[in-house]
Amino acid sequence: RAAHRPRAGGSPVPTPPKFRGKIAYDREACIGCSLCLRVCPAHAIEFLPSTKRIRIYVAQCIFCSQCNDVCPKDALHMTPEFLLACEDRFAESQIVE
Repeated sequence: RAAHRPRAGGSPVPTPPKFRGKIAYDREACIGCSLCLRVCPAHAIEFLPSTKRIRIYVAQCIFCSQCNDVCPKDALHMTPEFLLACEDRFAESQIVE
């Protein structure tokens, strides 16, 4: 009954290649160019001028991957994580920094 065991990462089902789940952000790779802000159709990304970094609101994101595609430093990646439901849209799990 291996099909009923939870998979690595807590995902109950396998995700296909290039699945567009929760965004991962590499702060060290980010250069603060804010191109991701300009292409985000959901306006889910906020620029933090004090640190020249971004904040992503997962509850607002539509997982289109345009920010991932435009990033010149590959600082954004789509992960296979998709169990993101939460009652508080500003919870720590719903904001990527």
